[in-house]
Amino acid sequence: MSINNFEYSSKYYQDKEEYYNGTPDRIRIKKVLNLIGSNKKVLDVGCYNGEIGKKIKNGNNNVYGIDASSDAIEKAKKNGVVATVANLEERFLFEDNYFDVVFAGEILEHILDTDFFLDEIKRILKNNGELIITTPNVASLGRRIMLLFGVNPFFEASFGFPKNATAGHIRFYTKKLLIDFLNYKGFDVVKFESDTINITNKICLKFLCNIFPALGRSLIVKAIIKK
Repeated sequence: MSINNFEYSSKYYQDKEEYYNGTPDRIRIKKVLNLIGSNKKVLDVGCYNGEIGKKIKNGNNNVYGIDASSDAIEKAKKNGVVATVANLEERFLFEDNYFDVVFAGEILEHILDTDFFLDEIKRILKNNGELIITTPNVASLGRRIMLLFGVNPFFEASFGFPKNATAGHIRFYTKKLLIDFLNYKGFDVVKFESDTINITNKICLKFLCNIFPALGRSLIVKAIIKK
């Protein structure tokens, strides 16, 4: 029987303690929190178990969340997030001009119709609203080294192969592609960062990433709607 990305995500992304515990994840989340700021109405798209949402909420923000996993949503509610199960590739059940910030962390690479996805985000953002996106960098130094030696740089052949290494990623971005795409969709990127430069899963260079963010493990951008 065929499976779509919503069905895969709702089953795969159950609550796991190891998520967000790695050094690059902690750095990325800290940078996201700094970009979001405080005293805002925030939507966490793909909110998972609400652990990040709880941190956003600690900044005196009003935090909403949507996710494909019903199990994760129940945990997000316990973390104080106003959370709802939703298919992220369908119309968001929010009014126009509703949020100050939309955060989509490690989500864009899972979305089939990214045009519609960003149109929906733009619709629910206020005129002065901000979009925060993080997504894996296909041109990271670590991936370049893997390709140089003919090693698969965490690409997936299907929802089930390689075994125990799939995440449902169907799109891949470089810094330029992500910024150009956001410009095309009516956003201006006002901030670009990364988390770490990873040579291997265990060797992560934070200081070098601050100098060469385009080689970093993740792409982190803050964008506003074009005037």
